[in-house]
Amino acid sequence: MRPLAAFALAASLLVTSNAEDTATCGAATYFPSEYSCYNDTALCPTAYSLPTVPCSGSGGCYAPQSLSCNGGILRTLPKASSPFTLTAFGTREPYRNVSVKACGNYLAIGANARECTSCTGVGPGVQCSSYKGRTVLLPDGSMAADVPGGQYWYVDPRDGVLQFTKAANSTSTAQALEIPGREFAGQRVTVYENGFFEYDSSSHYWLACLRTLPGGTIGTGRSWRIYSPSPSNLEFKECEKIKLVATAVDRKQGAYRYE
Repeated sequence: MRPLAAFALAASLLVTSNAEDTATCGAATYFPSEYSCYNDTALCPTAYSLPTVPCSGSGGCYAPQSLSCNGGILRTLPKASSPFTLTAFGTREPYRNVSVKACGNYLAIGANARECTSCTGVGPGVQCSSYKGRTVLLPDGSMAADVPGGQYWYVDPRDGVLQFTKAANSTSTAQALEIPGREFAGQRVTVYENGFFEYDSSSHYWLACLRTLPGGTIGTGRSWRIYSPSPSNLEFKECEKIKLVATAVDRKQGAYRYE
């Protein structure tokens, strides 16, 4: 093991709770919640509950949600071209491998987060049974929704919250273009194919902040809405840093309309 890695590992052992059992990787001892061992020779750190993996020939570890390794050479993943779902990953157990859901014009996670979809008042030829009702986004800023005028996901420039537009009340193209939020669709977000969903290409994490659901009161229906990590948002209480990972899916996994 390299001296720097050994030093980092030793420091980690000093601050990690003794409640976790250690494991061995070659001659090294480590905490499985903080590192992964490969071939009993290489230790790679875990970040936001996501393991990094060794890149053979480079001597380093990398996040497969942002990079690929070929012959010891690291390359950035291609930008997403497929519809995708989002999954949140955080350090603590409640925020690990949690689906992002759309409801009430917000994208949220948590036990009280819901997927609110509908398929009513549809035109001829629309088969409601063909939709799976999952929260599916597209890289161009649109949602996998077939309601006339479409629906769009965006980061609100006023407060940095990740949300989506309401469905238009008519088939009018002019009205659809005037839906608040559509002008910001997909802006300042980079999505990698089966990889990270990143804000502003500089902040590699998001904030999941506890908020009251629409129509609810504090202490009843609350979920974790997702915010960009702006300086003002970092001052919020009841927030957790998370990573968002996009997973390619078929567009019909989506919905006719998101409510």
